[in-house]
Amino acid sequence: MIPQPNDRQQRASAYALKPLAALSFLSGCYVIYHILVQKPEKLKRMYHRLILAMNICVMIYAITDFIGTWAMPVGTPYRIGAAGNQATCTAQGFVSTVLYLTVPYYYSSLSIYSCFAVLNSFKEEKYRHIEKWLHFGAMCISLPVAVFFAARGSINPSITVCFAGEYPFGCDQDANVPCQRGGDDLSMVFAQIYGVIYLCITLIIPPTSLLFLYVSIK
Repeated sequence: MIPQPNDRQQRASAYALKPLAALSFLSGCYVIYHILVQKPEKLKRMYHRLILAMNICVMIYAITDFIGTWAMPVGTPYRIGAAGNQATCTAQGFVSTVLYLTVPYYYSSLSIYSCFAVLNSFKEEKYRHIEKWLHFGAMCISLPVAVFFAARGSINPSITVCFAGEYPFGCDQDANVPCQRGGDDLSMVFAQIYGVIYLCITLIIPPTSLLFLYVSIK
């Protein structure tokens, strides 16, 4: 049997993330404003262009987190504040699925940038060509998976937001609760691939870049 959250847990799921999302949104907005308005000359450097792209993603991701359970279909069990429909849920989940990988990817891309910058004595004209591939990679690693989940009906209410997963939540782990949306074998395979990509971005790319730099300049 799937354990269901009590009233306190439901309220925590619905509201606890909002202050953090608001802070992320404001910090992202400040960085964007600083680069585009206060110091536009910084856009001449690849580093600041990567920072700008990353904070645009952070700002949008913060909006989806702040919306939270409001985007879930009205009547979603055990989700306080559900006021949307399946379309709003899918839209929120699609954006969250994309940016859940894109934001840490841009953080990791700074390691790649640093590696090339040091190896080329910070002469940007020698490594500027990698920028387009860094931005291209940000979309390639997440967009196809998000499109797949949306097309398969595998974006559904999760704990705090709509995300790639089955509905009812946890039905894939309870034989007595049939999955109405998602939860099929192919979706589970793609979910595992998604998880592996996330681990590679966060745990493999940064240390690999630094190790490569260390070996190269040793």
